[in-house]
Amino acid sequence: MSMERNINFPLFWKFSSIAVFVVLIFGTINIYLLWSSVYRSFEKEIDKRCIVLSSIIAEKVVSPIVYENIVSIYSELEEAQKSDKSIAYIFILDKFGNIIARTTDIKIPPQLISANSIGLGSYQIKIIEAKNFSKKIIRDIAYPILNGQLGSVRLGIVEEDIRTELNESTKKLLLMILLFLIIGLAGALFFSFLITSPIKAISKKAHNVNLDTITKENLKIERPRYKKILNFYFKDELDLLVSKFNMMLARLKRNVEELKRNRDSFIQTEKLASIGTLTSGIGHEINNPLSGIQNGVNRLIRNPDDIEQNKKYLDLIKEATDKIEIIVQQLLNFSRKQDVLFERINPVTILENSIKLVSYKLNKYNIIVKQSLCCVQYLNASTNHLEQVFLNLFLNSIDAINEKRKMNPDFQGKISIRLECKEGKSIIHINDNGIGIKDEIQNSIFDPFFTTKEVGKGTGLGLYVSYDIIKEHGGKLSFNSTYGTGTEFIIILPIIDTEELNENDIKNNEFFDLDTL
Repeated sequence: MSMERNINFPLFWKFSSIAVFVVLIFGTINIYLLWSSVYRSFEKEIDKRCIVLSSIIAEKVVSPIVYENIVSIYSELEEAQKSDKSIAYIFILDKFGNIIARTTDIKIPPQLISANSIGLGSYQIKIIEAKNFSKKIIRDIAYPILNGQLGSVRLGIVEEDIRTELNESTKKLLLMILLFLIIGLAGALFFSFLITSPIKAISKKAHNVNLDTITKENLKIERPRYKKILNFYFKDELDLLVSKFNMMLARLKRNVEELKRNRDSFIQTEKLASIGTLTSGIGHEINNPLSGIQNGVNRLIRNPDDIEQNKKYLDLIKEATDKIEIIVQQLLNFSRKQDVLFERINPVTILENSIKLVSYKLNKYNIIVKQSLCCVQYLNASTNHLEQVFLNLFLNSIDAINEKRKMNPDFQGKISIRLECKEGKSIIHINDNGIGIKDEIQNSIFDPFFTTKEVGKGTGLGLYVSYDIIKEHGGKLSFNSTYGTGTEFIIILPIIDTEELNENDIKNNEFFDLDTL
């Protein structure tokens, strides 16, 4: 199976590459067309020059050839050569190919004579390489004198000098084109910058958006200064995109604020629902010490003079009122609406407080709780909110055990609590052997208002609120469940520091009776 490779290619470089490619292609085509045009013009111009010069010489030497005035022929040839420095040689051939006259500064080799000849009464131009000349490339023309009846003029023009001048002119032209290309590339890069800078700003802002801090940060994208000239600001479609993005951020900020208000309301709603669930147990917890207080007061009324008895019952009354005060204080602390206040706490303390709140239900349904705490650790957390998370999970475990007990009345329910430290994290395992969670609903249990309980027995907010609280603490709440076997919830929270263990801190594999809590 082939793996796709993702290559990061920013939009700026895409625009720039396309612009550079277009400019280079356009420049290359222009250079090619320009060079071809100039070269063709050069060819035509030099051919025209050869024809004009040779025709003039052919006309001037007709009379000297007829009258066999060799001196006049030489004179005409020398005069023609002096008039144009690009002329390498001139010589006159009779109609049999013999030299009649030539310029005096060169020797005409036989190969040069045979290199070119006139056609049927017309001129002929050829490019030849003359190895015995300092200038190698020569454009040679054979031009007929009197339609070839008197012979022909052979004239050679040196191309290298002309080509050198042409090359210099072409170089200047190429440099000018190259300058235009550079300016065009710079303009393309600047244009790419203008297009991509707002998009990059949007991308950067979108990357930095954090829903936890969006209500406190200013994420608005400011207008770029380079678009403002005097008192005018030039807007385009990208500015419209930035404006829409700013509006979206503002809406997102308002929605997050509203979501947080709703979440706080959900937390309080679920807390009140939990208090309703605990009410019967709390009443039982208070009723027992109240009965003891009532019994002690009756004894005091019957025998007010028995000092030893009075002292005994007053101590019992004091112990009962202290217990009631602790129970009521725990309930008040839990029910009070509090902001998330992070402080240094020990999770063991919060776990034990949460177990105390459900102790009546655990005793009522004969559920064994096992604690295994292998390290002492401290968290930066909100006591009240973590207590609500643990309470929700304990109540869910109790309900799951009772649901399984419907199928087997003799079933022994168990809840295991295990705490471990690993890689700077506090990992809390809460495991029960209840009915478990069906596979088809496992993806929905953290959704708000999702519940499998009967109408009136659950808000469907417990796990949703718990998940949100743990997330706000920088942690993670997950679970493993097999229907018919049980469920394990795993809470992972960051540790702020650890301390050495001592014997009093360790409660390993300890089973305890909740009546003693």
